Amino acid sequence: MILSFVLRSSSTASASEPPAPARQEYASDQTASASRHASEDSLRWFLFLQLVNAYPKLETEKLVDKLFDPAMREIAPGFDDVETVHSLREDHKLWVPQIGVGRVVGKRLTLYLQGGYTAGKVRTKANDTSIFLLPLHTDFEIQRGALSTTLGADFYPWGVVELRDYDGLWDRLRATKPKVGASVTWTHATFEAKVKVGLSPLPNVVSLELSDGWYLPSVNANLGADVPLGRRTSLGFNAGYNFFSDQKQDFEGPAFTVTWNYFFK
Repeated sequence: MILSFVLRSSSTASASEPPAPARQEYASDQTASASRHASEDSLRWFLFLQLVNAYPKLETEKLVDKLFDPAMREIAPGFDDVETVHSLREDHKLWVPQIGVGRVVGKRLTLYLQGGYTAGKVRTKANDTSIFLLPLHTDFEIQRGALSTTLGADFYPWGVVELRDYDGLWDRLRATKPKVGASVTWTHATFEAKVKVGLSPLPNVVSLELSDGWYLPSVNANLGADVPLGRRTSLGFNAGYNFFSDQKQDFEGPAFTVTWNYFFK
């Protein structure tokens, strides 16, 4: 009886436990799964670099096209229009660099803080034959600058991108995640213009300098998507619109961004 009980107990234990190779494979899968989840959970902080292609209205600069350029052509028929920041915008050259840090909050939300500074000067110097038989000398310069800080959030209806190894471009594109975003920005914007007009070699008839500066809050709403690149990086794209309560005739307008994200912790 004792022998029979021992044999039955041994047989029951053997039936309830998987074979040794199966146990090892199961343990390996569990360890890999736990490691993968731990890695995903740990990579919640990220740094990012961003380029913003902005299209502000810049209504005040249109006065140059309406008033200054026609007046100069009356004096010198061969006068060419001067370059302005508005001209750069029309040529799609207003790319603003930004840098920031963010955090994944849950499965569908990220928060971020970013900042940047940009400044540029556009200057046009020319000498054209005037109706007075003397060269018309013009020197027109506009400089703008912007120092900004942004606090924002992105919501991913189908979850944030998965950080893992990918096999080719198509595999990455299939893992793309759409997003809806909103942000609040504080900007210190500066403006400076210098205008000199004269008939050489006589003294300048016009010698004018203007400058101004503003502290401007704004709100941005945007739509976009993130494309995963690998275990620690992704690429983001979005299109949005900047809303200003003050000076909106100059600064309000659409903006398009490209963002490279690096997850580090």
